[in-house]
Amino acid sequence: MAEQSEAERTEVELIMQRWNAMKRDRVNWESHWDELSKYVIPKKDNIYGQNTKGGGEKKNQFIFDGTAIHSNELLASALHAMLTNPTTFWFEVTTGDPELDKADKVRGWLQRSTRNMHTTLNSSNFQTEVHETYLDLGSFGTSPMRIEQDDEMTVRFHARPIYEHWIAENNKQIVDVVYRKFKWELRQMEQEFGLENLPEEQQRMLKNDPKSGFKEYEILHCVHPMKDSKKFEGVYVMIKGRRLLSKETFNEFPYVVPRWTKISSETYGRSPAMKSLPDIKMLNMMMKDTIRAAQKSTDPSLQMPDEGMTLPVRTSPGSINYYRAGTPDRIEPINTGSRPDIGFEVANDVRQRIRSAFFIDQLQLAEGPQMTATEVVQRTEEKLRLMGPILGRQNFEFLQPMLTRVFNIMMRKNMFDEPPAELQGRDVTFQYTSQIVRAQRLSDSQNLISAISTVAPLIEADPSSFDVIDTDKTMIHALKVHGIPQELLRSNEEIAEMREQRAEQQQAQAQNQQELDDAEKVQKAGPTLSQIAQ
Repeated sequence: MAEQSEAERTEVELIMQRWNAMKRDRVNWESHWDELSKYVIPKKDNIYGQNTKGGGEKKNQFIFDGTAIHSNELLASALHAMLTNPTTFWFEVTTGDPELDKADKVRGWLQRSTRNMHTTLNSSNFQTEVHETYLDLGSFGTSPMRIEQDDEMTVRFHARPIYEHWIAENNKQIVDVVYRKFKWELRQMEQEFGLENLPEEQQRMLKNDPKSGFKEYEILHCVHPMKDSKKFEGVYVMIKGRRLLSKETFNEFPYVVPRWTKISSETYGRSPAMKSLPDIKMLNMMMKDTIRAAQKSTDPSLQMPDEGMTLPVRTSPGSINYYRAGTPDRIEPINTGSRPDIGFEVANDVRQRIRSAFFIDQLQLAEGPQMTATEVVQRTEEKLRLMGPILGRQNFEFLQPMLTRVFNIMMRKNMFDEPPAELQGRDVTFQYTSQIVRAQRLSDSQNLISAISTVAPLIEADPSSFDVIDTDKTMIHALKVHGIPQELLRSNEEIAEMREQRAEQQQAQAQNQQELDDAEKVQKAGPTLSQIAQ
């Protein structure tokens, strides 16, 4: 690698200065994340990089109650099922113009594009990585995911915990700067950047000592907006020696950084685990003491007279202890009067508060013996609607930019059909059709049913009043609210053709009936006409 230019050294120095400032701003969060990782998501307790290479450490040895761990996993699984379920179409490509979407050619292209994107996402590693994103959202409150173009899977996703990243917002409080520090072996650096782009010292090491390829170096990947451009620049810097390794350009921001919720003056997000952390720590301590009390009750300490027994004292089943003749005292347990049952009862109340913080009561419905199937469905939908405002941020910070990035990558790889003329020069957006969105929209269907029930007597009294309602639009709206895929609906041309054929058939039937009626009249009038003629 040639000697760095003055401009490159200046650029690296500016990156390091900004990184040091971002590290100072993140100090308080790191201690917070460290506690969360120990009690909520212990498999990611490497906040300060203390884990050994290869992993395998025991992660739960200081956990005495797994309520928080289990609740976070339930929340992540529920988000996965409600927002990005791989078995359903959870989004649709749309122009944002309802009238334009109804055009047959436009609707067909949008449906094919939606199906194509769903297939691409399910064929990639999206479903595995998005689950890690949801786990981090519930615990750390912030969960970066990188989206990059891939030759094998079209797109590849990388979900890494927030403590590996440093982020910054723009003037609209949208994350547009991400720094990530990670370790790579020297051979991995050669695979990624090429031998010729490594510093001369590392090149000599690879050439002279093959074992040096397993030596690790810290790499800083910095992604930020480019000046006077809507594109983004990614810079790889080897921290040792502050050497610039590579630069790349992105048409879109390659990261999505969803946050569960956040305070306007803060950059990093807050999570359900943060809200319930005092209860989580208290429950862990309570269970430690309660378990100790239960052990004392089931295996109590013993008391015996001084010099009254022949040592040692044996407490194993079937053992025999000897005492001196004439000594009336015996070996007796020490009754402390402890009540472990009270500890378990109080712990259950704390567990319920932790589950409520993770929205488990909204996600799980206890069915009573008197509940009908319809009531179960209605109550489930009501609970899902309560989750709507909380998950609205995920649509804005996670799903929308992620789908936009995937769509643009697929467009650049020519994976879509040629758009119709009506879409030339127009941008597309995405409409979400997940389970929770359908639950929120279901109130529209209920209002529609209620309205029709109300006006039914008026329609019965005056059938012409039903002309006020556009039945075609009402039918499409009701089907859409209940999540019927657009591809199951007939096009406007097919509907017009079917109605035209139906009208022709009705006209032909009416004509045939008229001919039969005329023939019957002639037949009935035949004898009379014969008499008149005679």
